[in-house]
Amino acid sequence: MADKIRVLHLIAKWGRSNDLINEYIRSLDQDRFESILCSMDAGPGDGFKPEGYLLHSLGYSRENLHGFHPRVAWELKRLLVEQDIQILHCHKHRSVLYGTMAAVMSRKKDLKVIATVHSLRRSRTLNRRLTNRFFFPRISRIIAVSEAVRQDVLLANRYLDPEKIVVIHNGINLDRFPLRTGTEQRETWPVLGTVGRLVHTKGQIYLLRAFAEVIKVFPHALLLFAGTGPLLKDLEQETEKLSIVSRVRFQGFQEDVPKFLNGLDLFIFPSLAEGLALSVLEAMATGIPVIASKVGGIPEILQGQPCGRLVEPRDVAGLAQAIVDLLSKGEQRLIEMGRPGRKRVEETFSLRRMANDTERLYLQVTGS
Repeated sequence: MADKIRVLHLIAKWGRSNDLINEYIRSLDQDRFESILCSMDAGPGDGFKPEGYLLHSLGYSRENLHGFHPRVAWELKRLLVEQDIQILHCHKHRSVLYGTMAAVMSRKKDLKVIATVHSLRRSRTLNRRLTNRFFFPRISRIIAVSEAVRQDVLLANRYLDPEKIVVIHNGINLDRFPLRTGTEQRETWPVLGTVGRLVHTKGQIYLLRAFAEVIKVFPHALLLFAGTGPLLKDLEQETEKLSIVSRVRFQGFQEDVPKFLNGLDLFIFPSLAEGLALSVLEAMATGIPVIASKVGGIPEILQGQPCGRLVEPRDVAGLAQAIVDLLSKGEQRLIEMGRPGRKRVEETFSLRRMANDTERLYLQVTGS
């Protein structure tokens, strides 16, 4: 049997044990690939022990990772050599910067660097463009999580060979998001909800303004927000201004997102910019109809699908009308509308499909 391909997955900051990066690494074929997940910060603080891969942390505080620290690249270079890494897979800009620098310093001729770009406008500053100009030519392949992200990268970095950038859509673990039965108990109907950090780019303020119009037609409607962020007080003040405080609940960070989703009748995602939107996929996998902004990679998920609607970003009237139109179909029809969303995710946006596509890329760049 051939030796396993050794892959180092590099992230700047540790998230949670059920983050996409952890689930995706666990899904790789362990007979063909040996994985190490390296975070530049202190890593998990809860004693988390991964299954199927090794975990390594450089131990830097998140404050120390701001700015540029050559020592990080030196430590990564040593790790690449000691572990005889063949593929360095970097996630997001800071990892690309330090990882590519470490790869060059290692002088390992068989080492291939892959970078994943998760969001739009990742080359928006002059500093980003200059660092990209230096590092991107030294990267074997760039993975974009949607065609929209791919086009965004090409537009901002015109010197790149378009064939160097491939699209591999993010996928979700369908086992974590079972299809709802439609028999869940509700304290009221309808219950609308959204998941995401409370920040400007998620567009939650436009959802609040649209909801103020919705409850004129559906006065018992309830709107739930899952997530935390710096915009919380502003959004709470907006609910007071719109006189909808009693019909809106900010429920903070939700450890059990599947449980939160199971309590919804309609999922709303009013984002202003989005690479792909895992939250939309999670709602669809649960069988909930979705209304989302027509931005970034979201149309690649929802365009032409019977399980949801696309609306223009910041269009309060259009969003309110789309919500009223779907709610007017009634509870049973909404349940029926949501079911094709599950099939869509199973066919195109599953974690298994994402892992298979990435494995093929790994084999291609290593010539295996």
